[in-house]
Amino acid sequence: MKKITIIMSVSMLLSCGPSANDNELQKEKSNLELANTEQKREEFTVRAVGNTMAEMKFDIPNITAKEGSKVKITLINESIDPAMIHNIVFIKYGTRKEIAMEAIQSGMSTKYIPNNNNVIAGSDLANPGETIILEFDAPKKGNYEFLCTYPGHSEMMRGYFFVK
Repeated sequence: MKKITIIMSVSMLLSCGPSANDNELQKEKSNLELANTEQKREEFTVRAVGNTMAEMKFDIPNITAKEGSKVKITLINESIDPAMIHNIVFIKYGTRKEIAMEAIQSGMSTKYIPNNNNVIAGSDLANPGETIILEFDAPKKGNYEFLCTYPGHSEMMRGYFFVK
């Protein structure tokens, strides 16, 4: 009887530990979580093109991201004219003119990004030939805008940011 009790106790202890299947399931779960995290990151390259006020623009007019995703914007300033300094600023829809005016008033010390609740995210200034990276969390679903807030650029350098 004592032998049976010992065998049953050892069997119960062994059955409580992780099995090969449990370890495999845990690995799959970790890989799935990693894949989901990576899927939530969305990357876009935006080129600032043109060497005159009449030519300057962003090369893409629209950006679409998923709500809550990590957005990475790579801004490439392809200009060679020293006066063509650019940034990219994401704002609430319909506030472009307000933000552009406040950007001029806020000046170079703020990289022409006003302290305004309508600003979602803004990049550093990119001199001609420079590449700047901006990362931020996509806001809730809706329509937004992006623009360059360097003085005089907002009318030509703008686009729409759609969050689905």
